[in-house]
Amino acid sequence: MNEMHMSEPIAQSETGGIVAELWPAQAYEVDDTRALGIAGFAFATQAGIDAIDTGRRRPFHRRVNSLSWVPPGCPVYSSSSAGGEYLVIQNVRADTIGHADATQRSITNLVDEEAIATAHGLRRALMSGRDVDLRAILDNLSALLLAHFAPGATAPTEWLTNSRLTAIDRFIDAHLHERIEVAQLAAELELSVGFLVCAFKRGAGTTPHRYLMERRLAHARALLESGLPIADTAFECGFADQAHLTRHMRSVLGITPRHYRLSEHTRM
Repeated sequence: MNEMHMSEPIAQSETGGIVAELWPAQAYEVDDTRALGIAGFAFATQAGIDAIDTGRRRPFHRRVNSLSWVPPGCPVYSSSSAGGEYLVIQNVRADTIGHADATQRSITNLVDEEAIATAHGLRRALMSGRDVDLRAILDNLSALLLAHFAPGATAPTEWLTNSRLTAIDRFIDAHLHERIEVAQLAAELELSVGFLVCAFKRGAGTTPHRYLMERRLAHARALLESGLPIADTAFECGFADQAHLTRHMRSVLGITPRHYRLSEHTRM
């Protein structure tokens, strides 16, 4: 893919011709015809302008925790002023997503719990430098994608629309340094806790608590990159103390705040 206005990936790995790259949240512009198929995963919501397999450019909204597939030979234009952390997996030795009978059409915004677990596990391995079986991961994502290529497979209409998730993000960001309970978030939206939890599971493939933790850690990474002391970063992101931040960062990302700052992952 011809990336323009982009830096290097945060982390990457290659095994047997399969390449995995983790790209940071940043502005980008891509205008290319795909030589190889790409499976992508968005760790956060993204918005911009794109034209995939068509010359018509129009606004796009990529859902948080969503899986996408762009087949080989597919013309792609995509740009965003902010982007979002994104995982790209491709097989440089084949033109399919791991199965010869793959239907060659693009798909976006597929939210699947198994795909989410796979992508988050791969991100953790990439950032911590652990070995990972990319063949098994690609085959797993391929099977999930193929299931949604079946005739009549459509994404259900969800309560968690882009506008509602944006409103939730604004509330979280405004109170990120505070202790935010799921009940408090539900009350702000005038919803029951049960409804909010179900809506998140269906629309984002995760719980409100885990989504909040991802927002906290994303902000923590940005503050660490800016040079803010770890203890101050923990306070600004709503963690009880430095140890609390360290425990969650190691669990979710496979790396501690100190090693994140010292490693090549840091983008100044």
